[in-house]
Amino acid sequence: MDTNHVVAWEAQNPLLLAKVKSLPKDTLLCTSAITLGEMSAGHEMTSGDPQRRHQVNQFLNIYVIPYAVAVTDATRSYYGQIIGRIWRRQPPANASVSTDAHLLSLGVDINDVWIVACAWEHGLTLLTTDSMANIRAVTVTAEVNFDNWLI
Repeated sequence: MDTNHVVAWEAQNPLLLAKVKSLPKDTLLCTSAITLGEMSAGHEMTSGDPQRRHQVNQFLNIYVIPYAVAVTDATRSYYGQIIGRIWRRQPPANASVSTDAHLLSLGVDINDVWIVACAWEHGLTLLTTDSMANIRAVTVTAEVNFDNWLI
């Protein structure tokens, strides 16, 4: 699950809950360590209500963190393949452009690349509301399946 789906789960979004309830009982819902990092960063960047932050962290500790997919040495290969494919498909006009600047100009969020790499490595469907157009354009369904349970 991408951040938007974890947030929706914690908020008890009825669309997401209906989909979860329709799954076989032994289905695990996972997220990436990168998604958890995004959520932690969100907490650090805001001065939100400490009680609400505690409530979210309790939810994460019980339902999400135990099933988080780690970034491993093997993840780097999937990440590299995605970046390489994007680079070859849409190379920068100027060779001196940094990778980060070029990806940013294409609307590619580097965290999304890592999240997709984790899903690909483990054969998981990635639940997201994000378009990730350039990432989707270089991955095939056999590699990564994308879905949105919030529509």
